Amino acid sequence: MVKRDTTRTTRTVCGMPDYLRCGLLVETRDGVITRVRPSSSSDPVGTGACAKGLATAQLAYHPDRLRHPVKRLGERGEGKWGQVSWDEALDDIAARLGQTAEKYGPTSIAWMTLIFPDLTPLTHAGYMRLMSLTGGVWPDWWGVGDAAGPDADIVTFGTMLGEGYLCAMENPAFAIVWGYNFAATRVPFMPAITVARKAGARVVLIDPRATETASHADEHIPIRPGTDSALALGMMQVILERGLQDDDFITEHTVGPLLVRSDTGRFLREADVIQGGSQQTFMVLDQASGEARPWDASGTKPALRGSHSVAGTECRPALDLLAEVVQQYTPEKMSEITDVPCTAIQRLAVTYATQKPAAIFRGWGLQRSFHGDLSARAINTLAAITGNMNLNVPPSMDLNAPSFYTPGGPYVSLPVLSLHDAATRGEPFPVKALWCAGHNPVVTMPDTNKFVNEFLPCLDLLVVCDFFITATGQYADYVLPVTTFLEQTDISLLNFHLQLQQQVIEPLHDARPDWQIAAELGRRMGLGQYFNKTEEEYLEEIIVANRPITQGISLETLRKGPAMVSLPEMPWRLSTATGRVEFYVEQLKEFGQELPIYIEPVESARSDKAKDYPLSLLSSHPSDRVHSTMANLPTKPRGYTEPRLEISPVDAVPRNISDNDVVRVFNDRGQVKLRARVSSKMKPGVVNITEGWWPEQYIEGHVNLLTHDMKNPAQQHIKQANAAFADVLVQVESIHTVADFSADAPASLQ
Repeated sequence: MVKRDTTRTTRTVCGMPDYLRCGLLVETRDGVITRVRPSSSSDPVGTGACAKGLATAQLAYHPDRLRHPVKRLGERGEGKWGQVSWDEALDDIAARLGQTAEKYGPTSIAWMTLIFPDLTPLTHAGYMRLMSLTGGVWPDWWGVGDAAGPDADIVTFGTMLGEGYLCAMENPAFAIVWGYNFAATRVPFMPAITVARKAGARVVLIDPRATETASHADEHIPIRPGTDSALALGMMQVILERGLQDDDFITEHTVGPLLVRSDTGRFLREADVIQGGSQQTFMVLDQASGEARPWDASGTKPALRGSHSVAGTECRPALDLLAEVVQQYTPEKMSEITDVPCTAIQRLAVTYATQKPAAIFRGWGLQRSFHGDLSARAINTLAAITGNMNLNVPPSMDLNAPSFYTPGGPYVSLPVLSLHDAATRGEPFPVKALWCAGHNPVVTMPDTNKFVNEFLPCLDLLVVCDFFITATGQYADYVLPVTTFLEQTDISLLNFHLQLQQQVIEPLHDARPDWQIAAELGRRMGLGQYFNKTEEEYLEEIIVANRPITQGISLETLRKGPAMVSLPEMPWRLSTATGRVEFYVEQLKEFGQELPIYIEPVESARSDKAKDYPLSLLSSHPSDRVHSTMANLPTKPRGYTEPRLEISPVDAVPRNISDNDVVRVFNDRGQVKLRARVSSKMKPGVVNITEGWWPEQYIEGHVNLLTHDMKNPAQQHIKQANAAFADVLVQVESIHTVADFSADAPASLQ
C-alpha cells in the first residue's frame, strides 16, 4: 500500500521573545517540519521574518531538548537529575508551594514569567491567574535592561513605550538612528530606513560601534558610551541659541508655556492664584495682558520666556528654564564629553531642526547606562522643542482582559532588581520560592556571582520551565519541559492586527504548553474552577473580553488570516498629568532632574577606576538569538558559534592581542575568558561581548560576572531601576593559549 503524502502549509506566528510576532508559513510532511518561510507579501503582518524566526524548527528538534520532567538529586548546580512523571512533579511542587505560602505568606512565591498580553496571552496567562488567585508576586522583568527608556517615556508621554512618537513620520527628510541596530535585531523595521533613503532622506547613525546598520546610513557618529544625553543637550543648546525651535508646537503640545514656581519647582495651578481654584488647571502668562491665566482660557497667547511675579511668587515658563539649563551644554563642552566633533554637533542640531519632518529612531541600547533615563528624556525633549513628533500615533493596544488574567484581583509587582533584597533580607517581603518560565536569569541578570551565590541559596524551591536544562535550570529543584510555539495554539496582536498562532505539529516527547502546566498545578492547588475549559475556549474568552476592539473577530475568523482590530476614535490625549509632552517633570525635582541633564556614567572611562579598568564594556544584542534563546542551536543563523570580545586595533595592539587570541576580560567583580575579534568597527576605548551566551560556551566565566546591579533612585521613583549593562569598566589582557591559564581557572559561576 502506498503511503499518502500529508504535506501541508500552516500560517502561524513567530513566538520568539522579541515582540515582533512576524507571520510564518510552516511546511510539514507527515507531521514533521520541512521548511519555515516568511508569510506572503500580501500578509499585513508577515513580510519581515528574520533568520532567527526561520531557524525556529531547530529549537523543536534540538537533540539536547529536555524530554521529560526531571528532579534534582544532588546539590544545586551539581547536575544530578532523576526523571519523574508529571503527576509526581506537580504533586510535590503544589505541596511545597502551599507550605511556603503558609510559612512566609503568599508573596513569598515569585512567578518570573512573561506578562505582555498583546503577544501570546494564553501561553503565560495561567501563571498570571495563579499569581492573582494565590496572592503571589511578579518580578517585573523590565528592569533587566529595558526599564530606563520606559521610565523616561512614562514621565514624558505618560506611556511606557512612547518612542514611536519620535519616528512615526511620513516621508522623513532626515533621520537619526540613535543606538539602534535594526539590521541585526529588528530586521522588519529596516524598510523604514531604506525607503526613507531612497526618497532622499539623509540617515545618520549614532552608536559606539559601526554596527550592521551603519552600512545603511549616510554617516556614522561613534559616541562615547553613556553620553547620549550630553549630545542631545548640546544640540538643544544650538537650536535654542539660534532660535530654531518650533514655538507653535511647544506652545500647543508641550509644557513649555506652563509657569513653574521658583519656590517649589511645581507648575503654577489655578488654586495657587484663585481661592477655590482647580489643582488640575495649569497657568500660563498671557503676553497681551501680562496676567496669569488658565492654559485653556480663550484668546490667551502664552509667553515662553521671562520671569514673572504671580500673586507674589516668581514664576517662569518651563521652556525658559530649559533654555537656561542648556546654556551650559555648549557644543564645545559636549564635544569633550561625547567624543563627537563640535562641528558635527552643530550640524546635527541645525539639520534636525530645519529639515522636516525629521525622525529619531531611539534604540534601547543607549538607555542601558546608569543614567539611561536621562538620555532618553533628553532625546524626547530634543524632538519636542523642534516639533519633530507625530502625536497622532494610535495608542499602544493590549489584549487587556483583567477578568481573565487576574480573576482574584491584581497581583503584587516587585522590581526585578529588588528580588535579591527580598530573598536575602526579606525586604519588602521574603521571597522563598521562584517559578521561572520564559526566563533564564542566571544568564540574563546582572552580577551573576551575586545572583548565584547570594540569591539562589535563599530559595526553598526553584522550578524552571524550558526547552533545555539551562544555566538557571542547573540550580533548579525541578525542570519541566515546555513546548515551542510550533507545538501550541495562541493569539497575538501586532500592528493592530490580531493573528492566530496555529499549532503546527504535535507536542514532542513529554513536553507540555505553559498553559497546561499552570492549569494542572492550579487544579492541585484547589483552583480547578479557573482551569476547566479548553485552550480554544479560553482564547475565545480573551477575544470576547476585548470588545469593542475585537468586534467581529473570532478564532474561526483568524484561521483565515490576520484580522484588523477596531481603533478607538481620535483624538488621542497623552496620559501625562497635563495631557502634554512633559520635558519638565515635577516629581523628579527632589532628584535635581526635573529637566534632562547630563550625569557622567557611574563607571566612567574618565574616572579614577579607569586607571585599573580603562575600557568601557558593552553587552549588545546579537543578530542570531534573542537573549539566551537559540544560543545553543546546532546551526547558527548568523554570527559566531562561540562568544567573542570585539576590540579595536587601537586597544588590541598595545595589549599584544591578535584576532582569535584568547583574552581575559576582568574587573573587581569577576572575569571571563574568550577569544578576541579585532575589529576597526569598534570605537577605541570600547569593547563588546554580545549578551545571551550560555556559560559553557565561554572558555571560562560569563559576561555578567563583570556587570553590576546598582539601582538608580530616580528610576526607582518613576517605575523601577534599570540594569546598567552598558555602564561597566573592564581591563583586557592576552592569553595566547588555553593551556596558559587552565591551571588557575576557578570553577565557573560558583
